Amino acid sequence: MISMLYLLLFVALVVFSWVANIYGLTLPSGSLVPSLFSEESVRWFVRHGVDNVSAAPLGQVLLVLLAMGALRGSGLMTSLRKGAILDQRQRHARRVSLIVCSICILFVVLGILPGGNLLGVTGHITGGPFAAGWLFISSLIVVLSSIVYGVMCEHWHFGADLFTDIAVGMGVYSNYFFVLVVASQLVAAVGYVQLFDLLRMSPVAQNILVALVYVLPLVLLIIKNEFLYESSAT
Repeated sequence: MISMLYLLLFVALVVFSWVANIYGLTLPSGSLVPSLFSEESVRWFVRHGVDNVSAAPLGQVLLVLLAMGALRGSGLMTSLRKGAILDQRQRHARRVSLIVCSICILFVVLGILPGGNLLGVTGHITGGPFAAGWLFISSLIVVLSSIVYGVMCEHWHFGADLFTDIAVGMGVYSNYFFVLVVASQLVAAVGYVQLFDLLRMSPVAQNILVALVYVLPLVLLIIKNEFLYESSAT
């Protein structure tokens, strides 16, 4: 659904750029709005197609999917749901995994307090390791907590079944990668046409809008898979 919406937006942008170019609509710089129908535009997209996809936040998405795969594969996600029916082993495993999660969070908090090793050279969070790697840290905490739960429930052993279940959990979100490819080309087209400059949007607003293009579909997919599906199934 989201990918179809992005495709329609891409087509609308192509038509807009073509009409704007024909009627001589100019950018703030004084140059004409480039048409996505032109031969030069086609050559540019073919040449930069892979680069456009590489510019998407693939690393960040993989970290989120790794965490979600671990939550699903271990059964920890199910145990955290309201009204989940658990035996004594599962309740104990959930308790221990939450304790492990809390300890990890405590170490992170200590790292961002004054004098902590996760601060920048100026002593602030901005520009420091935590600001750059908070998603990586969060993913590791979730994966570690999930492994603790899965092993204590004897659902996992330290072997191939652990990695297989995580991969299966990640596979639920595999259709997001098609959305990511379409979104990357849409963002590239917006940049090529210089639509943000035409609308006189600030750099902050541009960054927020681009982030929403990538993040919103993933958030909606997580809500659908982890909450709406389960509630309808029950």
